Amino acid sequence: MKLTKNIRQYIKIALSAGLLVFPSCSYLDVIPPAQPDFDDTMKDEAATLGFLFTAYSGTSRYTFWREGDGDASLATDEYVEPKDWDWNMQKMLYGTVSAADDIGDWENLYNYIGYVHYFLEQLDRLNPAGVTEEEKAQYRAECWFLEAYYHFKVLQNYGPCPIIETKVDQNILPSEIPGRSHFDYCVDWIVEKLDAAAEVLPATQTTENLSRADATICKSLKARVLLYAASPLWNGSFVYPNWRNTNYETPGYGMELVSNKYDPAKWERALTACKEALTAAEAAGYKLFDLEASEAKAAIDKVPLPFIPGKEEDTEENELFKKQVRMLQYMITAHEGFSNKEIIWAINPQYGDGNDANDVGCGRSKSRLPNRLVKKSDGSWAGGYHGTAPTWAAVNRFYTENGLPPAKDPDFYLQSEWLTRYYEGASSPELSKDQLDSEEIKNDIVKFNVGREPRYYAWIAYDGCEYMPLINNNNPLWLNLKNSNTNGYSLSNTRNATGTGFLNKKFIVPNGVYLSSGSTSGDKFRIILIRMAELYLNLAECYAALDRTDEALENLNVIRERAGVRKLTTADLSTMSLMEWVRNERAIELHAEGHRYYDVRRWRIADQVMQPSEFKGLNGMTVNPSFEEFNQIVPIDLPIQWNVRQYLVPIKNSELYSDPQLVQAPGY
Repeated sequence: MKLTKNIRQYIKIALSAGLLVFPSCSYLDVIPPAQPDFDDTMKDEAATLGFLFTAYSGTSRYTFWREGDGDASLATDEYVEPKDWDWNMQKMLYGTVSAADDIGDWENLYNYIGYVHYFLEQLDRLNPAGVTEEEKAQYRAECWFLEAYYHFKVLQNYGPCPIIETKVDQNILPSEIPGRSHFDYCVDWIVEKLDAAAEVLPATQTTENLSRADATICKSLKARVLLYAASPLWNGSFVYPNWRNTNYETPGYGMELVSNKYDPAKWERALTACKEALTAAEAAGYKLFDLEASEAKAAIDKVPLPFIPGKEEDTEENELFKKQVRMLQYMITAHEGFSNKEIIWAINPQYGDGNDANDVGCGRSKSRLPNRLVKKSDGSWAGGYHGTAPTWAAVNRFYTENGLPPAKDPDFYLQSEWLTRYYEGASSPELSKDQLDSEEIKNDIVKFNVGREPRYYAWIAYDGCEYMPLINNNNPLWLNLKNSNTNGYSLSNTRNATGTGFLNKKFIVPNGVYLSSGSTSGDKFRIILIRMAELYLNLAECYAALDRTDEALENLNVIRERAGVRKLTTADLSTMSLMEWVRNERAIELHAEGHRYYDVRRWRIADQVMQPSEFKGLNGMTVNPSFEEFNQIVPIDLPIQWNVRQYLVPIKNSELYSDPQLVQAPGY
């Protein structure tokens, strides 16, 4: 049975059996009371799979792409959304998060761990009809993976966490409930589970079982876990060195929760895991998405090449550049059925009905779309929420065509010219009122947006750009972020407004079309949790941390070459340090994929990059500004406040009351 197709069906089955009861008294209170029909949950193969898929359902619910809380990047310097949205993740940005909030989903993640343990217990007790011993072994291994994954999600957000190894008796005494285990103990336990699962599971899953764990996913997640564990925050530079347990001891560690000694062996261990993951992925047939796959998909979809300022001349070089831009858009949206061999693990979003081609099953993507995409036949407008706005810092991280940050490229425009008109001698078109802006708006493109690398044009939308070539009733949408009648700031819709003068295009499918009839068409993408590019970047970071320059550059250059950016050499280390190149490359390649939130924390740089003074954008929050008024760098109008306590998410007070062994994160 296919997880990606049938998971909601099986969640409904589980609901009817009482498995998705979410009690409120404790994070360990995950098993509902016995019911007369409870044995039916594993009466046959279909029911058993339904139970297993219930345990899996947390993988789609608790990703960076979280409908109820807002995605993870909203708590970092990657992009912002209007304060009127009031997402939980914005509280992390504003410094208002407290122990009254459940930002990291502590209780629900432990609920899913409980489902996994109950499944394992029932699998042996009930011996479901039609399930072979071989299948049982695979189901157990999948559960080991899920145990590891859910514990890692807790570890990512909360730091040292309780390890729950088996089903917990409902009558357990408060004094017997485990407290936080030492961070390194947690890592070792998670890695052990992943190793055990990888020994049993196949290298890849069949098409019918996409999203279920396999050995390659296990090894890739292990690499990520050990990379995090080797990173500065958890390897000698923890922000609260005196933080300890008071009532609970971790075997072999005592009351200590985080080691304060730097250990280079952690980087060696991470390196070994990263090499193993990449080798396993390549052996399983995974590879970076490329032009061949993209061109085949574009031919089927009849998606034209995009307009790129400065690339108007009809040359082979310009054509190749445009193909690379289109390829990078497909790379993040084309699923496995479209020959996208880069995807190691992806899932369908749990929220939404998927009726909107560009909403694609999850409302979070609609926040990236401009307000007005097409004027419908009845005179109303169809569009998105227009709120996901990259910061000035984020767009600056993307390179120029020469493969350098704009401020460090001597051949790029002078900074004094960045926000001046590229098409010199042109003028801004008159503001349209009843129709979308025409191609003439490209007159307002500034030099900062010309001569940039392909990823910039694939994933960043700016004033005057061609947003997507077909999205406006099979025509291009030309983006005017100054026109309050179309996609500019409007006092009548302050909730849906770009606060930085930029929008995100990542996760917008190239063949997505909004029709004047009111219907839509286009692919439905899957949320990528692990892809090949991350494995190369993980490996590059390990090599950089161990001062193995050549190997680090080699892995960085695999990603840069695919992106259409020149290779780095040792001469470039005079521009930025090796680790700075690694971190910047990661920020670009994995832009808007949920990594930045965790990266700036594990690198121990969040207290630097998350300061209010670092949050700037163009002057987009003005009604019908002139070209000159819009193109100025101003502070972002958000109540940004960041404190070192935000390196960790607080546990809800109610959980602390129910478990006397737990200690709160410092500062809360």
